[in-house]
Amino acid sequence: MKIGKVALRVLLALFIGLISFTLYRQQVMMANIEKNIARQEQELEKVMEENEKLTNLVDSTNTEDYTIRSARSRLGLLRPGEIPVIDSSGD
Repeated sequence: MKIGKVALRVLLALFIGLISFTLYRQQVMMANIEKNIARQEQELEKVMEENEKLTNLVDSTNTEDYTIRSARSRLGLLRPGEIPVIDSSGD
C-alpha cells in the first residue's frame, strides 16, 4: 500500500506540474498576442493618418483653384489680360 500512496503522490505532483506549465505557456502566449495587437493598432493608426493626408490631397486636386494653379505653373498659361514676365538673368 505504501508504494501505491507514493505513486499516487508522484502522479498528483506531476499533474499539478503539468497544469502549472500549461498555465504559464498560456500566459506567455497571451502576452505575445497583446503585444502584437498593440503593434498592429499603432500601425493602423499610422495608416489611417496617411490615408487622411492622401484623401485631403485628392480633395484639394479636385478644386478649380488647384487646376488653375497647376495650369499656370506647369504649362505657363496666363489669364486674359495678364502680361508674361520673362527672367533673362539666367538664374
